[in-house]
Amino acid sequence: MNTDAATADTAAQHPPARTTGMSLRLKINLIFSGLTVLIFAVLIAVEIAGTRASVREEMEASSRIATQLLGRISHFYARDMMPELVEFLRDTGRVRANDIRLYDTEGNLLYESPPSLYKAGRDAPSWYASLVRPPLTERVIPLDDAKLVLTANPTRAILDGWDNLYDILFSQFLLLLLADLVVFWLVGIWVAPLERIQRGLREIEQGDHHVRLPPLEGKEAGEMGRAFNRMAQAVEDNIQVRQASAEAQARLDAQREFTMLLHARIEEERAAIARELHDELGQSLTAIRSIAKSMMQHPDVVGGPLERHATMLFDTAGMTSDAMRRLIPRLRPIQLEGMGLIDAVRDLLTETQQNHAEVRFELSVAQEGLPPLNDQLELSAYRIVQEAVTNVVRHSGATRAVVVIGVENQLLKITIADNGKGAESLKREGHYGVRGMQERAAAFGGDIAFGSSAEGGLAVRVSLPLSQTGEV
Repeated sequence: MNTDAATADTAAQHPPARTTGMSLRLKINLIFSGLTVLIFAVLIAVEIAGTRASVREEMEASSRIATQLLGRISHFYARDMMPELVEFLRDTGRVRANDIRLYDTEGNLLYESPPSLYKAGRDAPSWYASLVRPPLTERVIPLDDAKLVLTANPTRAILDGWDNLYDILFSQFLLLLLADLVVFWLVGIWVAPLERIQRGLREIEQGDHHVRLPPLEGKEAGEMGRAFNRMAQAVEDNIQVRQASAEAQARLDAQREFTMLLHARIEEERAAIARELHDELGQSLTAIRSIAKSMMQHPDVVGGPLERHATMLFDTAGMTSDAMRRLIPRLRPIQLEGMGLIDAVRDLLTETQQNHAEVRFELSVAQEGLPPLNDQLELSAYRIVQEAVTNVVRHSGATRAVVVIGVENQLLKITIADNGKGAESLKREGHYGVRGMQERAAAFGGDIAFGSSAEGGLAVRVSLPLSQTGEV
């Protein structure tokens, strides 16, 4: 399985989470649009407040002037000059921002000022007029036999304010709209590198770890792009390392399985050879000894030259049989079948010391003993101890060796330490025993270490996991 397939499987198992919320571009555009609306509202409020003050001031000024003027003029007209006053008012026409009405003593309307011709037929919207219209007041000028009533009329001033507001708002709207479009365009340019980075992250999330970003415009965006490329390269390198590690682990597992199969086959062959030696060669040697003994006892042989040859044949067959009996346990450790690892090792050390009296062997076992071990683990542990003991008697030059067996943290711990030459005993060409020990330990997921013992010799430390069944 290659890297792309592995990452694709990972992406399929963990689909990218759907993102929620607004994008940065939309947030910036909304913020600027909100500011635009706020500015627009402030402009409207300021303009309305200014128009209200202007209308109020105009109403007060015009009403005051009209009142003073008409009040003074009315004194020049006597009681019987009312038609002349009406004629004067008609000639005067409309006074700006005021409605003038003349009533007699009985309340009859004698005169009313004409409507304004300024922007005739148009009025400001009622909502706007209600915002800027000041309180309307009436001023009454009493005459001898009539009265003049002046009423403020701000409709034209309000309409002027509305027209000014409309022109200002229309121009400001176009200006702000143009500013919004420019800002939206600039924001699109500014956030484009961020959107490219976002797309790159999504591609990596989907398993495409080969993606790289081109140089991005802007100081911050460029640095983010370079950081993204470094991150993507690190992720790809990490994936490749993990893939290589997985492939190496697979090869190691396959090699370990092959090693276990190989050792199992070797043990089967050793057992078969041991059976053949015991059944075939053992019986043949027994027959040879019987024949030789019979010849030695034959009257024609006793005292003759053949007696010496028969004796040599009898002794040679005996020595061969003894050597075969010593060889069979090495080919097939029968002790393991009934005694277990501890007793088998103890028996091995006893037999070795009998044949090599110059070396004193000691066995140390943890007080709690060993838990039940499967056959393959026992056999591998026994073979490692057997090879280490053989190295002690053949190459180390030691006079004392200690074998320690125990369990720690679910590991079978075995240490074989001597007071011999140390690591020099391993520095020999064709030393296949060390490789065999290493292969047996690795086949069970364990390890073996060679170091110095407390007495200056060699210490072989073996760790085999109890959880590894080792069966093939």
